[in-house]
Amino acid sequence: MRNALLAAVGVALLAGCSPAEQAEQAKAPVAEPAVPVDPTFTGLTRPKGDAQFGYYLPTSEVKVGVYRLDNLHIAGQMGFNDWESGQRTKTYAPVMLEFVDITSPARRNALGNVVYSVKLKVLPTAYAVTDDRIRLVGSHPKLGEVRLDARLDPAALKKSQAAKGKDDVTVASGALQVGDTPFKDVSFTWRGGDWG
Repeated sequence: MRNALLAAVGVALLAGCSPAEQAEQAKAPVAEPAVPVDPTFTGLTRPKGDAQFGYYLPTSEVKVGVYRLDNLHIAGQMGFNDWESGQRTKTYAPVMLEFVDITSPARRNALGNVVYSVKLKVLPTAYAVTDDRIRLVGSHPKLGEVRLDARLDPAALKKSQAAKGKDDVTVASGALQVGDTPFKDVSFTWRGGDWG
């Protein structure tokens, strides 16, 4: 009797859900990716000058588990030159997204910004930065594949740069895909110089 009971429990555990529950789950909508996979998006397209240089900070929280998007960084021409000529490190690229582990120890830096000790940097396998668009595809072992497709507002960016980023004007907006998690509406303000 005991063996029969154990076998029945095992079958129930293996089945997981009743047929009605399985049918209901099959009907559940699957989240559409915010940025679909585009196999034609390859290569490294850089901006013509340094107008896009700086840190782009999300205007609202973008979080996957304990990892929160801290910034999008775009380098100046020297950073692009070094990267594209093969002078690369494991922690820097001229276009990259940085996430922080909000459960890791934190401190305030000299600028008054909260800096977490654990940072995940998503380096690109492809990027394109133009006067009015920022695209990036990259990956990180803890986040999976990451895709960004954002429209850049050159007039708003110029205005924010004139105000040294103190105006909190939205300068870019678009969609972000982090692993299986879609963010269909992300937007960014701009800051120059060192952020973290």
